Amino acid sequence: MKVVIDARFYGIAHTGIGRYVENLIKYLPDTATLIVHPADYQRPELSKFPKFISHTHPYSLLSQFEIPYLLFKIKPDLVHIPYSSIPIFWPGKIVVTFHDLIKHVSKGSDTTTHHKLIYWLKYYAYLAIDFISAKKASAIITPTKYWQGIIRAKYKIKNVFVTYEAVENDFIKAKLRKISDLKTPFLVHTGNLYPHKNIKLVFDAVKNLPIYLYLICARSVFVQRAEDEIKKQNLQNKVIFLGRLSDSEVKDVYSRALALVFPSKVEGFGLNGLEAMSVGLPVISSNASCLPEVYGKAALYFDPDSSADLQKQVLQLIKDPKLRSRLISDGLQQVKKYSWAKMAKETWTIYQSVSL
Repeated sequence: MKVVIDARFYGIAHTGIGRYVENLIKYLPDTATLIVHPADYQRPELSKFPKFISHTHPYSLLSQFEIPYLLFKIKPDLVHIPYSSIPIFWPGKIVVTFHDLIKHVSKGSDTTTHHKLIYWLKYYAYLAIDFISAKKASAIITPTKYWQGIIRAKYKIKNVFVTYEAVENDFIKAKLRKISDLKTPFLVHTGNLYPHKNIKLVFDAVKNLPIYLYLICARSVFVQRAEDEIKKQNLQNKVIFLGRLSDSEVKDVYSRALALVFPSKVEGFGLNGLEAMSVGLPVISSNASCLPEVYGKAALYFDPDSSADLQKQVLQLIKDPKLRSRLISDGLQQVKKYSWAKMAKETWTIYQSVSL
């Protein structure tokens, strides 16, 4: 079986998709052929794989011509596109990974930095591409049963398979690197601050709690909007931005936090919560979308539309050390249920079933 994987989104620089692609390839047989960005061609960890270079961005129009050209040269039995934008002119078998359909449900001018006209044109183009990808794919992979059900119902298809993601060993094994002193007790939130992340609810809760909030995220227009909200609520002394940190620094913050707070209204998988659990940090999560499926009984849950409910869970955790100890223990066990090696093995099995 000759399998080609589009690896142009390889590595952590491409956030969640990049992490997924990197760990998938790490555990696949070296018989797989990769299509890579020129900058990744000489990566030592990819040296065992046959590789072809692509000079186009995965979402560009030119990519729709370049990738089929490369595939006709390679002549694969199967192509895996690890994001929902397939080469529509390729007539062969394709497996597509839909990480989520968040853009379908979290939409509008608040979710973008583009002009409204540009945004809505891109939005409907995105919907069309997803539709074509879903209908043309021989199989679809998604990270949770939650999204499996939604994708099957939305596109009236059955060939949707779940392969759970996992926490990277590099994160778990990273040594603590001290950062500046932190005010305690505090909650921590990691990740971007797009509207569906629902961070304002945490601000509303922290305002009435004897606790600080630290935010670990890269600068963006959404960070600026969050800073404006902090000033509006006069929370400058209680909500502090730490910027982007290394894994070692994140682990240091986690070692001193009361809990990770995860207020999202919709998520693809919720890897940040599992990372916190993997190093012994309790998780207080919204009960929205796939999060209860991924975290199981190892998290405290709250209604993502109720700051009072979040306040209740935080106070409960502050007052009950036994509850915190139980969450730490349950979290460490919950993380063990997930494995990148298992994900890659299950993906290879899907390849085999499709290529028959």
